[in-house]
Amino acid sequence: MLKKKYILSAVAVAGVVAIGWLIFGRKPVVQYDAVKVTRGKIDDVVELSGKVQAGKIANLHLGAGGLVTYVGAKEGDAVKAGQTLAGLDTRTLQNTLKEKLNLYVKQLNTFDQTKADNQTAIDANSIDNTLRRILENNQYSLDNTVKDVEYQDLLIKLSYIYSPFNGLLVSSPVTAPGATVLATDTWTVVDPTSLEFDADLDETDLKNVHTGQKVLIALDAFPGKSLESTVGSISFTPTETTTSTTYTMKVPIAAADLANLRLGLNGTADVVLEEKANALLVPASAISQVNGSPVVTVKENGKYKTVPVETGIENNGSVEVVSGVAEGTTVYVQK
Repeated sequence: MLKKKYILSAVAVAGVVAIGWLIFGRKPVVQYDAVKVTRGKIDDVVELSGKVQAGKIANLHLGAGGLVTYVGAKEGDAVKAGQTLAGLDTRTLQNTLKEKLNLYVKQLNTFDQTKADNQTAIDANSIDNTLRRILENNQYSLDNTVKDVEYQDLLIKLSYIYSPFNGLLVSSPVTAPGATVLATDTWTVVDPTSLEFDADLDETDLKNVHTGQKVLIALDAFPGKSLESTVGSISFTPTETTTSTTYTMKVPIAAADLANLRLGLNGTADVVLEEKANALLVPASAISQVNGSPVVTVKENGKYKTVPVETGIENNGSVEVVSGVAEGTTVYVQK
């Protein structure tokens, strides 16, 4: 009876060991997905965020505040270069100008009379210091009245604002005459044909990006649509933030792509540093590292093995294979 117990115990232990081996000791089977090495296009890009801005934009102010008596355009109107946008009540300025003109004429008469009274001495070139000072003071007074007239005329001109170019009046503080404005109030004119994409270029990418490089613009408002252009300019002075130093990269937008675009649209600009139209490509997941070097997994004589490869451009989940495998080779990606 005791012998039978020992036999049952040994069987139980063996069963436990067998189950443990099946659960913990058995090496798991690695599964792979097979993919082909193919040829295709791949780009090396720098992706930058930015928004649509205007190359020609003017923020205009009146020379002084006052009562608006003329409105030549309302917000949203198309305007022409030189068109009057708004004007202030200039009656007081006009009256002051007339007074300045009267003073000018009076001073001119005084100047002419002084010269006439002393013409004999002037012709004989025998004027003394006293007479010279009288003539000089009259000339100074005349010059001052001229400047007063010019200044008053300038104030009248500054009581009106004009569009500097053809465009749209996108912002105006008034809609009709009768409103009072301040000198700080702003009229904004934008040339809609000058829209561009302004992106923030980090200083670390400055060495790789230069004017003329191809750019693909993707706007958040128009998913699936890409605008092609080139780098137009890169600012010389940086914009410094608490985290980095960036430069403004300006990308012109072609006239054919301007429809429906608005100021402030957000998006990204992919600057194409390099592109290859017929590169050998594998999924990025097919590349692994052995001792710091890239390898792919192939199957030979029914067994999996790794093959070293040289890689190039990586973008959008694909990697260029420069050497190591040929087109059509099946490589295996571990599941």
